[in-house]
Amino acid sequence: MSRLETHIAKYKEFKSAAEATDSPAAKVEMWFLSAYHLVEACAAKERVHILKHQKVPGELRRSPAILGAATKAVAEAFEYLDHDARAKFVYGSSGSAADLAKAQKSFETIESRCLGVLR
Repeated sequence: MSRLETHIAKYKEFKSAAEATDSPAAKVEMWFLSAYHLVEACAAKERVHILKHQKVPGELRRSPAILGAATKAVAEAFEYLDHDARAKFVYGSSGSAADLAKAQKSFETIESRCLGVLR
């Protein structure tokens, strides 16, 4: 299985796990992991391998060919999931219903833009 196929499989696996749980913390973490693999799939399509989630926003901005016009929206949504949503839900317990909705919207932004690039 190629790296692109591996990342697509992981995206689907983690998205399914997010849908199957009622835990807000688990949803946020699974959305984050699913989003990471979608971005890596887009990068793999361009023969780029980011390898660390901490490098995703910077690498997307340095290599706009990966996502084209979707670069800014995906980088910002990924930063929200990684830095804000995970801090509130996964590492702490300060997340509100509005924060969870924003995390879901961030995931959906990444998903729709990345799937558009992968088509």
